Amino acid sequence: MGDQQLEYLEFMADEVHYLLPLSWVDRISERTKKKGKTSLIDFAGLTSPGYKGKTQEYLILADEENAGFLAERVLGIRVLDKRAFLSLAEPAWNETNRYLEAAVLLQTGQEDEVLAYVLKPEILKERQWKL
Repeated sequence: MGDQQLEYLEFMADEVHYLLPLSWVDRISERTKKKGKTSLIDFAGLTSPGYKGKTQEYLILADEENAGFLAERVLGIRVLDKRAFLSLAEPAWNETNRYLEAAVLLQTGQEDEVLAYVLKPEILKERQWKL
C-alpha cells in the first residue's frame, strides 16, 4: 500500500456507514452483556436519540479492548486512498463530533454509492471513549 492508502473496517449503525482505521481494531464479536471496563460507543443513540431501531448485534473492540463500537452490521475491510476523503465543514462538523475525520463515497455492489464517515478514534480516546 502507498503512503496515501490505509485499511479501514466498514460498519453500519442506525443505517449510517462508518469507517474505523483497522489498526485500532482488536477483535469483532457478537454483542453480549458489557464486561469489565469496556466503554460502549453507540452511534445509533447519537443519530436517533430515543429511537428504538435495529439491534446493534456486533461489538467492535478497540484500544486493547477498552472501547467497544456497537454495530448493526460489519461490512468488511476497505483499502482507501486518503486523497478521496471529503472534508467536513460547519455545520456537518462541529464541536460535538470532532471524532469525524472526513466523509468518503464508497462504491457498493449494486453500482451505487454510499456516504461513509471516517472516524478519528484518537479523539474518542481523549474523551475517555465518550461521544
